[in-house]
Amino acid sequence: MRFLRRFGVLFALILAFASAGAQDSRNPQGPLRTLVTAREAHSLSPEEAARAYPVHLRAVVTYYDPYIDSRHGALFVNDPSGSIFIGVASRPILSLRAGTVVDVVGVSGAGDYAPVVDRAQVRAVGESHVPENAPVASMAQLLSGSLDGQWVEVEGVVHSVHLSERNVTLEITTVGGSLSATTLREPGNTYESLVDSLIRIHGNAAPQFNRKGQMVGVHVFFPSLKVGRVIQEAPADPFLMPAFSIPRLLRFMPGLVVAHRVHVRGRVTLQWPGRTLCIQEASDGLCMQTVQTTPVSSGQLVDVIGFPAISEYKATLENASFRLASGGPQPLQAKLITADQAFAGDHDGELVQIEGELIGQDPAGTDLTLMLRSGKFLFPGILPRNATGLDLAQLKEGSSLRLTGVCSVLIDPEITNLGEGGVRPGSVRILLYSIGDVQVVRTPSWWTPGHAMEVLVFVGAFAFAAFAWIVVLRRRVRQQTQALRSSQERLRHLSEHDALTNLPNRILLNDRLNMALKRAERFHACLGLLMVDVDRFKEVNDAFGHHAGDLLLCELAKRMSVPVRLTDTVARIGGDEFIVLLPDLHTPGEAKSIAAKIVASVSVPIDIGPARLPVTVSVGVCTYPEGGSDEEELMRHADSAMYTVKAHGGNGSQVYGPD
Repeated sequence: MRFLRRFGVLFALILAFASAGAQDSRNPQGPLRTLVTAREAHSLSPEEAARAYPVHLRAVVTYYDPYIDSRHGALFVNDPSGSIFIGVASRPILSLRAGTVVDVVGVSGAGDYAPVVDRAQVRAVGESHVPENAPVASMAQLLSGSLDGQWVEVEGVVHSVHLSERNVTLEITTVGGSLSATTLREPGNTYESLVDSLIRIHGNAAPQFNRKGQMVGVHVFFPSLKVGRVIQEAPADPFLMPAFSIPRLLRFMPGLVVAHRVHVRGRVTLQWPGRTLCIQEASDGLCMQTVQTTPVSSGQLVDVIGFPAISEYKATLENASFRLASGGPQPLQAKLITADQAFAGDHDGELVQIEGELIGQDPAGTDLTLMLRSGKFLFPGILPRNATGLDLAQLKEGSSLRLTGVCSVLIDPEITNLGEGGVRPGSVRILLYSIGDVQVVRTPSWWTPGHAMEVLVFVGAFAFAAFAWIVVLRRRVRQQTQALRSSQERLRHLSEHDALTNLPNRILLNDRLNMALKRAERFHACLGLLMVDVDRFKEVNDAFGHHAGDLLLCELAKRMSVPVRLTDTVARIGGDEFIVLLPDLHTPGEAKSIAAKIVASVSVPIDIGPARLPVTVSVGVCTYPEGGSDEEELMRHADSAMYTVKAHGGNGSQVYGPD
């Protein structure tokens, strides 16, 4: 308490000095004053924060995690003015915990989303506790970004728990939406028991953002469950809760704010293990997504628990799990319906039988799809990819098929949005349990009167004109064959090369990289991957126009092709980004040497019209197997190394390493 009183006096003095020096901080030509509160540092604009103002804070640690981000440790601190993220090295691990009083010396930085303290030196100077109180944060406030980094209170129902070696992430549904909350994993805690609990936690709000720094979601980092409390515990065994009637799901209930997990019971009508489970209670059906792979039989009575949610035309359960109820399976009687009845929407979720004419199939999709027509309606029958025993090639178009499966209705969003609130069916799918649910009722006969007449006409015409057409046909076949080969070659080249620079594009690069990785793995060889990005290319486009930028890229493509070997690949993957693939290297050092040659080769100014444009590039270098074992990892690490060069001014190369 003595420390907090002294801290309050110090904060008053700090605010007085901050007000007196505010004019200096707005002067871009004046000296940069030292920022002494979290609020001062966090309130800078991104442009001002990037000027690296000196920062000196005395604050309390609210969250410290050295493991969650490979780039740096995650450290949030709080002083009487607010909270801010501190950029510290991931190693060595600091002797900090929530409640440690620290002295922080660093500089302001723009951060990934909002201003942070960069290049910080953190020194523990005492022990206290995290703030006992925190303002209640709504989802609207969190998603606006206005509470970035701040110490807030969040309340909601835990829908799922994800455990990793070091961390625990809770998926929490609040009044305004869902968010994830992460903390350090502590031994002895049974986090799984939190599912369906109503909890209240205190933590630091943090944005989820894309590579352009745009906010796409929200996250909360909280030090431990000790800074929150369970307001309402979950049932010890949710399967013992009274069974909820399927038709009552998502019906109006006075006073309901956030839905808890419910228990439903029904007989299995469909299971795609690890993906989908459908059950039926009397004439009402329900389908839900589940990761559970426990095999169940059609007609088996099961108990299911999950969180009520909205899915297209119907209610569903999220994070569902199930277990077998007593008693064996009973055969279910599928209801025979027409396509008109299916598209009316009244049989959604039910086990039905429906007939239609096969007009096509898609065996190459995620699942096996049969497209059927019945009158004016078209609808697909969908089998899981792992279904075996049915040769779809034997199903002829025009065959009449009877499908036995679960009727799944999707809404028509345009008509529904224009209506008074009731949804309108837009399309129908029939979800099939197994190959036994597809029955061929009738196969088409090819020999019809119409086909017979066509054959007679064709034979007569062919006999009459055969001699004259032989010569013409041969000549045309030869001409068309040559034209086709030329066209195919041209199309293949266009599909695999960049139209501007004529370099290989991403498709051809991925193919060569895949082959190079397989060869390197087989012969225990080395390969290199260079990520090349043109420095300040946007400035060239802005100053001289896109035509000048295109000429610059073409010249760079020529220059980068000079230092490499004939067996190497220089590819343009988009914009001003190039990839250089170096297969069959003797040592990883060769990749670094070639990168240096590329930097030197392109650094000579380029004459474009009357202008002479200086040009430099930043090159990230990654080698196999030191820098990664697959395509995605090599690309990501090369990209990371390239952005390190960018951060240091460009015009150079950097080899990726674990540090």
